[in-house]
Amino acid sequence: MASELRLADALVLAASQHPTVRAKQADLDAASSDLETAKWSRFPTVSTEATASGGRPVGALLVQQPLWAGGKIDAQNRLAHAQVVLAQAGLQEARSALMQETGSQFFEALRWRERMAVAQKNEAEHRKLLELIQRRVEAQISPLTDQVLATARFQQAVTERIQFKRSWQTAELALQQLVGQTYSDLKPPSAIDWKQQDEGVAIEASKSSSAELLRLRTQQEVSLAQIDMAEASYFPTLALAHRRTLGATESGVDPIRTYLSLQFSPGPGLSARSSVAAARSRLENSRQNAAVYERQLAQQVRTALSDLEALGQQLEPSKLLVSATDDVVASYLRQYQIGKKNWLDVLNGLRENAQANYSAVDVASSTQLLQLRLLLLTGQLGLDKLSLIHD
Repeated sequence: MASELRLADALVLAASQHPTVRAKQADLDAASSDLETAKWSRFPTVSTEATASGGRPVGALLVQQPLWAGGKIDAQNRLAHAQVVLAQAGLQEARSALMQETGSQFFEALRWRERMAVAQKNEAEHRKLLELIQRRVEAQISPLTDQVLATARFQQAVTERIQFKRSWQTAELALQQLVGQTYSDLKPPSAIDWKQQDEGVAIEASKSSSAELLRLRTQQEVSLAQIDMAEASYFPTLALAHRRTLGATESGVDPIRTYLSLQFSPGPGLSARSSVAAARSRLENSRQNAAVYERQLAQQVRTALSDLEALGQQLEPSKLLVSATDDVVASYLRQYQIGKKNWLDVLNGLRENAQANYSAVDVASSTQLLQLRLLLLTGQLGLDKLSLIHD
């Protein structure tokens, strides 16, 4: 049966069960296997061959142990290891992105749910006012224009509630797609344990924990290994070979031979030189991309810190404004009944009250979302560190 979905549970489900994560995990498994394959390049290679000479079958067993390859074997192993780190960074990046998106959709769904609750209350209040003015019009106490105005405002409240409900359903569906299961309701966190940090400290923490920055830097290691591999093709490979002929042999030919083998295969033309140039260009591209992303990451942290500070200053005033507009609506209604306020003042007061409630909901939701985002950006929150979310 579907149950309440907590924020921590939503983050875990998205970061562990989403198909994107499983695909990245498969990439990591493949890269790990490739690394094991690369390590075997230091071991002897065994091969066999069979021919027919003068109608007689002749076979041979050949064992070759590489002694020196101009750095090619080392470069291949470094490349395979870098590919593993690259796959790990890709997996971490996918998890981080999914947790960011899940948190955003979680609070978006909560925000629209709370807005819809306010809209339902606003609609009920407008219905009461409409019924009140209808009675006054029937009693010929108030003019018909007041009823027309109240009807228009009531219809606006109904339309607003319908729009909010649709937005809530859209956010809920998006969240269900991320977590991969249905739930009965959302349980908002009571608090998110974000400790205010100095801007410089937060930026450095985000750089050290950024999976995307790790991926971009690892791509540089991949390019360096590719450069070394391409340059190693300029040199021959020296191997110790042991050959044993099986079957008939020509007279005077030793069936068992052990010798040094020198192999040189630079590729067609100057292709190795072109490969080095291409790898160097990719290296420079990775360096510049990493530099660009560092700036973008720093800007994201600065913006989030600035927005969180601004929202913190609005949190208490928004609550006070809700309370104040509640009192204004009640006061205007009393004054209207004794003739000191007109009907438009009452309706405007009710609209301002609804807007104040919407604003308070937005501020509260956005504050927790920014706290979650900063925890993820600075690496303080992960699948193994969810205790910072208090339910």
